[in-house]
Amino acid sequence: MTTSLDQFVQNLSDSGILTESDLRRIREDLPQDRLLREAREVADELVRRKKLTPFQAAAILKGNASGLVLGSYVILDEIGRGGMGRVYKALHRRMARIVALKVLAPTLTQNGASVRRFEREIKAIAQVSHPNIVTAFDADEAKGVHFLVMEYVQGVDLAALVKSEGRLSAAQAIAYLRQAARGLAHAHGKGIVHRDI
Repeated sequence: MTTSLDQFVQNLSDSGILTESDLRRIREDLPQDRLLREAREVADELVRRKKLTPFQAAAILKGNASGLVLGSYVILDEIGRGGMGRVYKALHRRMARIVALKVLAPTLTQNGASVRRFEREIKAIAQVSHPNIVTAFDADEAKGVHFLVMEYVQGVDLAALVKSEGRLSAAQAIAYLRQAARGLAHAHGKGIVHRDI
C-alpha cells in the first residue's frame, strides 16, 4: 500500500516526533514543485535534512508512527531483537541523551507472567553497577508499553565483530571473555543469575 502525501504528513504529525512549529517550518521550507509531491520523496528529503532517521521515515510511511515516542524518549532506530521484545536507540528529549530502550513486546504485555518477569529483570539490573555491565537509567510504561532505559554503547556486538573481521586472535578472545566474566562475577555477587549465558 502506498501512503499518500497527506497521510504521510498526518502520520508525521501524529507521531509526536516533531513539534507543531517544526512541522510548520518544514511545510514552508520544502519546495512546492512536482519533485516533492510523493510521500516517499518527502520522507527521503526529511532524512537528508536530518529531521527524521531512516527508521522513523520507514515507520511513518508504513503508518506505524504511534510507537515512535514513548514518554520522554524518541525512538531513532532498532538495534536488536529478542524473545521478550526489541531494543531501540532513542533520544531523551529534555536531556538530549542517547539511550537504549528495551521494550517489552506488545503481545507479552497481556501476559501477567511476562510482565512480572520483565519487572524482575528491571529490578535486577538496577542492583548492579559495573564497567562491564550497561547501566540502567530508568524504567517506565507509556501508552501501555513497558520499557527499560539503559546506557547506549556505541559499536558492534561480538557476533557482528567476528562475522566482519573473522576469527579473533587468542589474546583478543581472552580479553573479551575476561570482560564478560568480570561483569558476570559482579552480577553473581549480587545474587543475579544471567539466564541467557
